Amino acid sequence: MQRPERLEDQIHFLMSNLIQRELRDPELGFLTLTAVRLTPDRSIARVYFTVLPANGGDQEVQDALTRKALGRAAGFLRSQLAARLKMRRVPELRFFPDGTLEEGNHLETLLAEIEKERAARPAEPDAEEA
Repeated sequence: MQRPERLEDQIHFLMSNLIQRELRDPELGFLTLTAVRLTPDRSIARVYFTVLPANGGDQEVQDALTRKALGRAAGFLRSQLAARLKMRRVPELRFFPDGTLEEGNHLETLLAEIEKERAARPAEPDAEEA
């Protein structure tokens, strides 16, 4: 039995290759799998993805379309994983948009705003001098 982290990496690698080379769904667009996380009993694999919106479209709409397309392909992907992995039971695949990039960008924006406000404020005298 493999360690969960190693199995997650293996599933991530295999699924990335399968999606890139064998899926022919136009709704997938520019898809990147960012992570795979298994439940402790290894029955469910949470697959996180990011997708580049086509023609500057809405990110949420593109995420929903991609999630639906991946859901349609889940049976095929699972059967292909079963053929390549040496496991008794291949985990059920569930797909989720990965929001960490947007969260990171939001935090970066907030930090930049804080720095601007600090630079615009006059310097305060030190407490020791008062």
